[in-house]
Amino acid sequence: MPPSPSRRALLAALASAPGALLAQGVPAPSDEALRLAGSCVLAGFHGPRLPQSFRELLARGALSGVIVSADNRLDRPGLEALSRTVQDQLPQGSPPALVAADQEGGPVSHLTPPLPSLPSLVALGRVDDLELTRRVGAMLGHTLREVGVTLDLAPVVDVRTSTDNMVLLGRTFGGDAALVARHAPAMVEGLLAAGVLACAKHFPGHGDTREDSHEVLPRVPHDRARLDAVELVPFRSVLSTVPAVMLAHVIYEGVDRQRPASLSPAHARALLREHLGFRGVAVSDDLEMAPIRTGLGVPSAAVQALVAGCDLVLTAHTPHHAVDAIQALALRADRDPAFRERLREASGRVGAMRSTLLQRVPPNPYREPPEALLREVASRVRGLRERHYRDPTRR
Repeated sequence: MPPSPSRRALLAALASAPGALLAQGVPAPSDEALRLAGSCVLAGFHGPRLPQSFRELLARGALSGVIVSADNRLDRPGLEALSRTVQDQLPQGSPPALVAADQEGGPVSHLTPPLPSLPSLVALGRVDDLELTRRVGAMLGHTLREVGVTLDLAPVVDVRTSTDNMVLLGRTFGGDAALVARHAPAMVEGLLAAGVLACAKHFPGHGDTREDSHEVLPRVPHDRARLDAVELVPFRSVLSTVPAVMLAHVIYEGVDRQRPASLSPAHARALLREHLGFRGVAVSDDLEMAPIRTGLGVPSAAVQALVAGCDLVLTAHTPHHAVDAIQALALRADRDPAFRERLREASGRVGAMRSTLLQRVPPNPYREPPEALLREVASRVRGLRERHYRDPTRR
């Protein structure tokens, strides 16, 4: 394990990142503020090599971990090596870092290939067999843990009530809240049984939107009564077991007309914490998504997300956005004692979640190759279609 870098080396690495605040003559943040801030940021990058700035941050406990995806252009041995490299940077005694991926199964599987394809949630919803969903979750978790991924940004537990919603096509269990609420816990249980942290998304529900929040901020008119009756039903089913919940970049006009859920105290605090009683880690969706990055800027959005009640913010692609976010959070903490306490609270939640990764991972109880599971689900979906077309009562 490498020794921790000196403060001078760390600040030099941060200042060298394109766009870094330190390069603009802003006073350097304190060590404690930098550690607290970085422990609340999960960051991605392109290419196969871990950026030097991330190495320096990890070595001082000032980065919670990384996001891996197809942008890293890695084969399976490369994924394993990168995961080991991330963990090897950590100071002695630290809990394991988060190595996260968007590996939902079906159309959004950012590590397939090289990892095997697994059934989509919509296929599992059609078959409606909870044990099958649990088996898929366990298989998904074990394929991730084998290459060192410790956090899956899944499952999607949105209720796809709008048939015009293309961003969630194939990514949800279906358009019925009760159906989604039955399957969401089974998928979470499967992932957790494999030793992989799960993250239910996109709170409080992205299923009735028509726009893609990667490009614009969707606005829906729903109030608390509507959310309670539909969108929140699946989230309630998993909040006692799921370690993390991701908040959406969506404006719900009946709750907060100005801010998306990811930046809104009315959602992160009042709705998720107080109303629903969630005690795990609240995660923002990617702050590099266009409406956030171009509207607020990543550093300002990171601060707003933590103020609102998020504990972990994502910057999924660009190292300098992660560095800027960490510096903005740390500088705010140095001048604002109340915000420093908010960072301590958030850092404590993230650290507690990371500590659960120290537990021994049991072997996969389902002795089946992923390809066989994929074929089984496809066969059962075809069987449903054939019975549907043979039904004489069908009009």
